[in-house]
Amino acid sequence: MQFQFHPYLFNPLYWILKWAIHQENIRYIKIYGGSSAAKTYTITQVLTYEAVTKGSSSMVLRKFGVDIEDSVYADFKEVGQLLKYNEVETFIKRLIRVDNGAIIRFRGLDESEKLKGLKGFRYLYYNELSLFDEADFDQGRKRLRGMKGQKIISDWNPIIQTHWIKTNIIDKDTWTNVELTKEMIGAPTKYCMLDPEHSFVKINSTGNTLLIKTTYKDNYWVVGHPSGKGGFHDKHVIADFESDKIKKPNDYRIYGLGEWGLIRTGSEFWKSFDESLHTRPLPPYQQGTIHVSLDNNVHPYVTVSIWQIDAQKKIIQQIHELPCESPDNTAKKAAIKFVAWLNKVNCQDMVYIYGDPSANARSTVDDDGRSFFDKFRAHLKESGIKYIDRVQKSAPEVAMSGSFINDIYAGEFDWTITINTSCRYSIDDYCMTKEDQEGKVLKKREQDKTAGISYEKYGHFTDAKRYFITTVLKSEFEAYKSRHKKRRMVEV
Repeated sequence: MQFQFHPYLFNPLYWILKWAIHQENIRYIKIYGGSSAAKTYTITQVLTYEAVTKGSSSMVLRKFGVDIEDSVYADFKEVGQLLKYNEVETFIKRLIRVDNGAIIRFRGLDESEKLKGLKGFRYLYYNELSLFDEADFDQGRKRLRGMKGQKIISDWNPIIQTHWIKTNIIDKDTWTNVELTKEMIGAPTKYCMLDPEHSFVKINSTGNTLLIKTTYKDNYWVVGHPSGKGGFHDKHVIADFESDKIKKPNDYRIYGLGEWGLIRTGSEFWKSFDESLHTRPLPPYQQGTIHVSLDNNVHPYVTVSIWQIDAQKKIIQQIHELPCESPDNTAKKAAIKFVAWLNKVNCQDMVYIYGDPSANARSTVDDDGRSFFDKFRAHLKESGIKYIDRVQKSAPEVAMSGSFINDIYAGEFDWTITINTSCRYSIDDYCMTKEDQEGKVLKKREQDKTAGISYEKYGHFTDAKRYFITTVLKSEFEAYKSRHKKRRMVEV
């Protein structure tokens, strides 16, 4: 059955996606971006069109089955009704049957091994890919086979920069802009291109993956159709985005423009840290003293944060990070990586060491009883690195040190703190570390089923920062504690 629709009913992503799924060399289509970009809805339109007009079946996946009915399945039902496809579609629980024999099946993927029965499906769609584990995605890659032109489509809203989608897929490939035209994608309207300022279409080096970024500015049912004759101009949604652009630039950057980052909830330990204000690209090293602050937790990594200070300008900068994951999560191997970095940047200056005082405790594991810091310092000495140990006898009070550094971020002191944008693990840690009811770091543990261990995912770069800053600004911190102690006495 043939259907005719006015082309102004569709956003640019629709025409691009319709073209992309018929490119023989493209296996993966990955779509991410901001809120209100209609990513899922547009994918739904295309997969429904393919089922009704081409007889192509799709498997639609959500991480948790309980979410299906109120999310992507509802979008498919709405598309079918609005475009009159329901004349040839039958909706059953988590299944759509088309008169021509095509089906669209919905499945929750609570465990990766449950991904079975992909025979006969041309399209595999991961809705909200960021909720899935990498193993879930790998299972789909391996099991979608046996038919020409099969595609794996995924969409998501960008979150933390250390998410596996970014670190293991996007960052490990080389991407080139795809210069599309109306004629190239066969669109019947000139209004088929994404916003050139904030959106893009890119292809990877092997030519098998298309990466598309889109925002609310590409949704004609938010900004109105550029012809002035279609879509919908939602003045309230636009006003909210414009307000965030001024008052909450980080929220606008993430929700509005679809950039990688985290939305603040109010429960963060670093309440005054703002990624849009306190991070920027910094040189990897400027001649002068290096400050290294350590946290000796083994999982998820041994923490090595690297800083420099301009005392005259009262500037503190985190210039680099070394999250030493397995197999480098020991004192000596972390020290080896640190020394390698010092040599790489040709640092000949003094190194000052900070960190958790408990890591000075003698080990009961080694026969020689050496502590974490004993081993770290030993390798520095063997490598000819000049260092001064500034590890304190006791750790600073968590809530007080957090409040002190938050006030620095808030501009209550002459000092400023800036984090290099390349320090992605640190920035995620500063955004994700939560506060408990006593104002301390919330020690929430997570399970690594593969390794069979539980560990604290966040808080390690946070602790390293506290050890460092409360030591280098010791006099300011002592005065700060004294003022707060007197204030509490007056309140009592």
